[in-house]
Amino acid sequence: MSEQQQGQDEQQPMDRPFDGVRVLELAEGISGPYAGRWLAALGADVVKVERTTGDPSRAFGPWPDDLPDDETSGLFLYLNGDKRSVTLNLETSDGREILRELAESTEIVIESFEPGYLASHDLGFAELSAGNDALVMISITPFGQTGPNASLPATELTLYAASGQMWLTGHPERHPLKNGGSQPSYQAGLNAFAAITGAYYGAVMHGQGSYIDLSVQETYAGMAEAFHTRASQLGIESQRSGNNLNALWGVYEVADGYGGICALPRNYPAFARAVGLDELQDERFSDPGQRLLNNDELMAIMYGWFAGQTRQGLLELGIEHRVPFGYVASFEDLSNSEHLQSRDFFATLDHEDAGSLTYPGRLWLSSGHDWRMGRAPRLGEHNMEVIHGELGYEREDLVRLRELDAI
Repeated sequence: MSEQQQGQDEQQPMDRPFDGVRVLELAEGISGPYAGRWLAALGADVVKVERTTGDPSRAFGPWPDDLPDDETSGLFLYLNGDKRSVTLNLETSDGREILRELAESTEIVIESFEPGYLASHDLGFAELSAGNDALVMISITPFGQTGPNASLPATELTLYAASGQMWLTGHPERHPLKNGGSQPSYQAGLNAFAAITGAYYGAVMHGQGSYIDLSVQETYAGMAEAFHTRASQLGIESQRSGNNLNALWGVYEVADGYGGICALPRNYPAFARAVGLDELQDERFSDPGQRLLNNDELMAIMYGWFAGQTRQGLLELGIEHRVPFGYVASFEDLSNSEHLQSRDFFATLDHEDAGSLTYPGRLWLSSGHDWRMGRAPRLGEHNMEVIHGELGYEREDLVRLRELDAI
């Protein structure tokens, strides 16, 4: 190791990029809180403004011992680490006034209300940025702030379908399938994180903030790779291909789960040597043109060969022969992954109500800055700290506000 490399390794991470930055998170569900999660991890003071009954994600599990509790929702705890919770009822004049006061010392606002809601309550970008020219505000909604579908409600299934991604998923002879999880919302959260970072940098450089209108549908539709251009330029409607695009590009059952291969034509010679079946040297398979004509026969051979393999054996075979073999990892596999553990991918946090929980801990590694992973807040946990301690309201004011259902 060079002296320069040693010096770099000995350097301590600098302050986190968003240290000292105040974020108001008015967003619920997944997308906005996911963006806020990473801002908090990188040092931002994220004040999560919840309705008095709490973010609806508090009602989603999993829960420890399967006992529902607003303070132990696995989804909420994952999305809201290291934030501060303040409860405000924006239907009250007092609640709106407190929000405006918070916005005066805020650099970034994240919101996910129905289009027009905040503006109708005099809490839109124009009002919140009055006297705060550098404010960055982002609205994250299913279909954006404008257009004929702007006010339509949406579920995760709706967003998968409306983005076109669902059209591509499933067996060609059967109905389209929804992908697992809530990828449209999480991807929109990552897009929001990127948009906020760029806009905040611009505000710091030029002193002028901006308003960002982010559509979840557009986020996920924009990830359809070349399928849009095939349709618009060539007039070709892409079809579902199931788990196997062709014999050398797909998923197969193995002895202990599922494995697969994602091989290009140039990989075929190495693939044939790795598999070791003499018939793979036949011209009907080794010749790229004939291989397509005999794809069904080759796929039948592959089903039989994969059935005799194991997931780890596939991985080792691929490394040995430089062939793109792999296996389908379960979440237990990921949790026990020696590779991920060696890179400190997971973070374990203690929560007074939920106990000790392990989460994916970061998006990247950096020699220049660190991440902070703190626990998620209890509902309204920081009302006193923020409204009394920072805004200067008296304790008796908080009592009155609570009686009026403003907090």
